[in-house]
Amino acid sequence: MNYPMAVKLSKRDAHSAELMGADTVALLEMRGVRPRLENERQSRVDANIHGFKAEFAVARLFGVDTPVVNVCSDGGVDLWIDDISVDVKLSNKPDGPLIFDSADSFAAMCAVMVGRTEDPDEFLINGCATKALFLRKHYKHDFGYGERLVMDVKDLQPIEWLWRRAMERRFQ
Repeated sequence: MNYPMAVKLSKRDAHSAELMGADTVALLEMRGVRPRLENERQSRVDANIHGFKAEFAVARLFGVDTPVVNVCSDGGVDLWIDDISVDVKLSNKPDGPLIFDSADSFAAMCAVMVGRTEDPDEFLINGCATKALFLRKHYKHDFGYGERLVMDVKDLQPIEWLWRRAMERRFQ
């Protein structure tokens, strides 16, 4: 059984995420790029803010460097846990699935699935998956904007699994 871990952001981290989310969209607009919005229920700024908040939650949980604003691309890597690259994925649901556009878009060594809660500064760290696990357990689904690769939360490794792998790598 996989149990999510709740992480509440500090006011400072929440504030930083809000600034970074707004700055990311502003930078794109200054470059003449119209940020894509596939979810009509929230603005692109809001989506970026929530994404940065999720990244802060995972960074704080693992005690690693917090996220940064990337002007062009993050290359599919949001955080580093020592030498393990991590792509933090956020669902607007507490237990939403892990979604990638394609197998190629899973560029990090591990993806961490985070869910939103009713509290805008509290997040559920639902678990993680390596690319190999994701490719074994995913299925295809069209949410209304093209087919995506999806993995249910129940199939994720518990977040403790990632901590253990990071510590094994650190001390071997």
